[in-house]
Amino acid sequence: MEASSTELPQSQYNLQEYLSLGYIYLVILGIIDEVIYYNFFGVDILNYSSISDVLIAPINTLLSDIRVFVAVVVFMSLAYLSYIKLIPALYKKVKGKSWYQKMVKDADQADAKFAAMQRRTLLFMTVYLSCMFLGLRIGYGYGMKESIDKGDFKLNHILTLNDNSSKQVRIIGQNSLYVFYITKEQREVAIMPISGNIKEIRKSPK
Repeated sequence: MEASSTELPQSQYNLQEYLSLGYIYLVILGIIDEVIYYNFFGVDILNYSSISDVLIAPINTLLSDIRVFVAVVVFMSLAYLSYIKLIPALYKKVKGKSWYQKMVKDADQADAKFAAMQRRTLLFMTVYLSCMFLGLRIGYGYGMKESIDKGDFKLNHILTLNDNSSKQVRIIGQNSLYVFYITKEQREVAIMPISGNIKEIRKSPK
């Protein structure tokens, strides 16, 4: 049985091209990640972020909670194994069945399409990972906004300012330039530059 002429050639990228694509992917994912989260609090985060903040935003989301990290690793592993092992095994099993052959008009074309789909593993994993990250940020943002509206939140940090005064706050976000926080008295997000204003940030005692 000859291979179908419609089969797509496998893409060839060198290391530099993969790194460039990875950089662009992180920038786009970081921008969307940050914009979605801070939009819940009415903050235009792009006015307060550097490119390095955007790049590490997905990593911060992933490492913010060990449970989140474990869950992402487990689900990504299951998705990869399903796409690489389970789906091809099922396809190989059903393609020889009479009901499948009756349903598919052109077996060669079906094989070619399936092979092309399998070669897009990286694209599939990228989309899957992106959906997980964006889902996490939407969940974080919605949950925090709801807690703020109800006043049901704890002050988890103490900011010591350069004049040695201090305040208890709930930090909802931080990057290399700014701290974003609320207090019990002021539930609208305050934005404070770190440089020249904050001497120390420490967790409140439990």
